[in-house]
Amino acid sequence: MASEHVIARDWCKNGRMALIYALSFVLSAQVLAEDAPSVPTYEQLAAKPEFRQAEISPDGKYLAVDVVHEERRALAVLATEDLEVIKVSGFYDAEVGAFGWVNDERIVMTIVRKRYGREAPGSYGEIYAVNADGSAPKYLYGINADEPAMAYGDVLGIIDDRHILIQSYPYGVKDGIPEALKVNIYSGRISREARSRLRGAAFVADEDMAPRFVQGIDDDNEQVFSYRPRESRDWQDLEMPFGDRAQVLGFEPGSDVLRVIGSYKGDKAIRGLYHFDPASGKAEQVYAAADTDVEWAYTDDDDAVYGVQINRHYPEFVPLNKDHPLTKIKLALQSNFPSHNVSLVSKTDDNQQFVISLSAPNDPPSFYLFNRESGSLRFLMHVFPEVEGKLLAQTDGISFAARDGQIIHGYLTTPPNGEAPFPMIVHPHGGPHARDSWRYDSYVQSMATRGYAVLQVNFRGSTGFGDAFMEAGYGEWGRVTQQDIVDGTRWAIADGVADPARIGIYGASFGGYSAFQAPLVAPGLFRAAIGYVGVYDLDLLYTSGDITTTRWGGAYLDTTLPSDPKEREAQSPARRADELNLPLFIVHGKDDFRAAYEHAEVMRDALEEAGKSFEWLVKDKEEHGFYTAENTVELFERVEAFFNQHLSATAAEDWSLE
Repeated sequence: MASEHVIARDWCKNGRMALIYALSFVLSAQVLAEDAPSVPTYEQLAAKPEFRQAEISPDGKYLAVDVVHEERRALAVLATEDLEVIKVSGFYDAEVGAFGWVNDERIVMTIVRKRYGREAPGSYGEIYAVNADGSAPKYLYGINADEPAMAYGDVLGIIDDRHILIQSYPYGVKDGIPEALKVNIYSGRISREARSRLRGAAFVADEDMAPRFVQGIDDDNEQVFSYRPRESRDWQDLEMPFGDRAQVLGFEPGSDVLRVIGSYKGDKAIRGLYHFDPASGKAEQVYAAADTDVEWAYTDDDDAVYGVQINRHYPEFVPLNKDHPLTKIKLALQSNFPSHNVSLVSKTDDNQQFVISLSAPNDPPSFYLFNRESGSLRFLMHVFPEVEGKLLAQTDGISFAARDGQIIHGYLTTPPNGEAPFPMIVHPHGGPHARDSWRYDSYVQSMATRGYAVLQVNFRGSTGFGDAFMEAGYGEWGRVTQQDIVDGTRWAIADGVADPARIGIYGASFGGYSAFQAPLVAPGLFRAAIGYVGVYDLDLLYTSGDITTTRWGGAYLDTTLPSDPKEREAQSPARRADELNLPLFIVHGKDDFRAAYEHAEVMRDALEEAGKSFEWLVKDKEEHGFYTAENTVELFERVEAFFNQHLSATAAEDWSLE
């Protein structure tokens, strides 16, 4: 029987909930261990999630979760009352992807399949439906549907109890013309609702699930927009006064006014939430923070916005309607769990039962069922049960001033045992136009639980801190971006966290590039470097990898990379192999679609020509990051052995004598 704990129950006449007391039970295992917990093994850290989704049915009768069944991910439907299994629905040749309830009995899901010669499954755009009891299974869209479609299908939303809206993209067509389709979830019957005029674009629907907006990217890597006014079938081209990362969320109910997350005015070009009227061209700010982007907006069943999310160091819910019942629930739960991320994952139609997720860097995600009427919280399942109850490292948000005074944010994870100064691994994120966040990360834990502090820097070029901050990294991949990483490393040394003689650097994708480029920017600072699925020659990005498969890929590279060929050479580690005077380790997947395997080969050949020694780990069938648990365990073991050899106290003493 699942455990249950009352967290709050004191309802006033106006419906306001007042918290009686904070939770005092242990979140991770809910069991007090007699012995001190141990750090997780690599097998436990590399284990696949046992559950990835938990969706409650609209009437609250069922829970749908994904489980591993007969070595494939399947859909399990449980009775909410006692968590008894009603039905497990799976496939002999495929796996369940994302899923959701359309009505009280029927679930729609995407299907993923193993791709030839690759370990990781991928989507072919197939959409499937089944009832909670396993009856009436039906391929709705894709190559196995009654009317086979040679196209990818993506679910946009629910039209009514019998229909969903999807968008489709034709196979084998470079940035093809998408269509919005109405699909009957029982018969599979399809009718076309709209056809875009923009290639490779995405539809946005209004509150009635009418597709009335399209956003895409043209050949010059510029955003383009088209919309149709309410009660009109005619598409109109649209220009909007926002930055080039504008994201249209939808329409204000009953109007043509758009909800937009984008940067409107200001030197920092911070992304906020705006209303934009296409007819007048006027923009009205709903909310914007001082130095942090709005990430998304929270909406209710009536499509009304009640809050937004920002994320400077920690995810923060900003209420826009303090009287909204979902605002009160979100704030109440967050106040009970101030050291966790709290997510409202799914809910019943009457807003009485909620599946919530609780997580933190040192507490992997777990699902709970919250009952609004009783104020009780009931444990459902751990996403990574192998790691529950293990000793994990804590992560804190940090800020420091770069050499030019720019404030840079990031994260510092410190080992659960030991005292500073620690040996430290600098762990740059990929992208580079992405960011690190405060969350559970098995790669970070694999290093921190072995005694290393781990530093993550949201350098210039990262998202989350305004368009100007991101664009400051354009053309500066190998210079300013690396200087921010170097300045963060020196901050950790000055703060007494890091032992200056025992610092390594290890990253994936753009982080792998940084692992080899940062030592060129600051020779002698790093004692060892690991590049994982990294980019090592900037010119290769124009001829290999999936960026070149899009019609706007060349324009994107022209914008973000140095325009001068000599500067691209100076910012390419493979062109400066003779200057890399530290132990190096190259890790790559042979089927990497993003940073093609050719990058690893070019880096290897350059190091060999320069007479440099290095370690090498390459896996067949692996792509942009290892998928199998076995390969991930081997990676963790090799990373630990490499850094233990080169960042040990003895190695530090030997270095100091040189």
